Amino acid sequence: MDSIKKIIWVSVLALITSLTFQPIAANASDNCVPDSIGTEKFGIHPGQVLGLLVNGVPIGEECTTTDPGIIALDYADRNTGVTETFAFRADSWKWKDLSYEELLSMMRTSGIKADIDAQNLFTFYFYRLKDGTVDSENSTASFAIVLDPNEAGPCHPDLVSYETDTVSLTSSILQILDGVETGIPCTIYDPGWVAFGILEPGATTLELNKGYFDKWVWGGELGYEWVQSMLSYAEIDPSKIKKGSEFEFRFFRGGSPDVPIADLDKFTFFFKFTIDLPTPEQIAAAKAAADKVIADKAAADKAAADKVIADKAAADKVIADKAAADKVIADKAAAAAAAKAKAAAAKKKTITCVKGKVTKKVTAVKPVCPKGYKIKK
Repeated sequence: MDSIKKIIWVSVLALITSLTFQPIAANASDNCVPDSIGTEKFGIHPGQVLGLLVNGVPIGEECTTTDPGIIALDYADRNTGVTETFAFRADSWKWKDLSYEELLSMMRTSGIKADIDAQNLFTFYFYRLKDGTVDSENSTASFAIVLDPNEAGPCHPDLVSYETDTVSLTSSILQILDGVETGIPCTIYDPGWVAFGILEPGATTLELNKGYFDKWVWGGELGYEWVQSMLSYAEIDPSKIKKGSEFEFRFFRGGSPDVPIADLDKFTFFFKFTIDLPTPEQIAAAKAAADKVIADKAAADKAAADKVIADKAAADKVIADKAAADKVIADKAAAAAAAKAKAAAAKKKTITCVKGKVTKKVTAVKPVCPKGYKIKK
């Protein structure tokens, strides 16, 4: 904050009796007069409580102390940089964890009227009063938080962290969203800007590449392929990245694709990890190994498919052979029956024919009595 635009000399406890303001004081022995202050995460949703860290540890029970100074509140649009500012003098301080509703009430009571948007950043500055004056150009301490009016969800993180911190050709890291490991990735409509870059060992400056996305995949594992795709998006040559470099990723929820992020230090959250990028020889070896796995699988799949075809052909042959054998048997039986019938039909018969007192015997395959004779019954 470049300057304090507005100062109202009031008591904080008289102005907002239930809210807390966190300065950083010179005596670390008293948690009510902290030397450092932070937050457990970067965003907060309705119904949630923001855990404050004093000297690197949770604040614990609320406490009140006297530590005169000036509080300045900023509510800034991270795209445009447009900022509402309010500042006031306070002599008494009450510190405790803050809820979303208390932070919102603090803003409204101080006179900040902007609509709540996840793209905006709420920043708290403390300027300690020393010898009756303050250094308005340099705050004693500050912290920033995103008030996200959307309901919190498992795929709408405010903090991304990892148990391990190195990505290589053979190792990956599992994302922890808001303190919960998420082995299964989820894709959500979560529009916003991202900024990412490579910080080489010993470097103090970081060149960030920016991009806007409507959807993002949270959770699951991040590995070499993910890093490679991000580097490719930013047209960064992996072969020029020094060993031990860090990959830093910043997420800015909300905003518009037409208005680039104005302040890259005012992010919703960020994470970083060490990247141990492989050498060209390692990449070639890994590719050869991966190709071999693919080729072996293709060969195994072909062998399995060929076996299925061969087994089916063998089974079909058994069926065909049995059908042929059955036909031979049936044909033989039919031929025998026909022969038998033919033989039976070709056998000669003898009949007795009579005409008055005259008798004749006629023998033939199909014997017939002569004209005028009748078969003797």
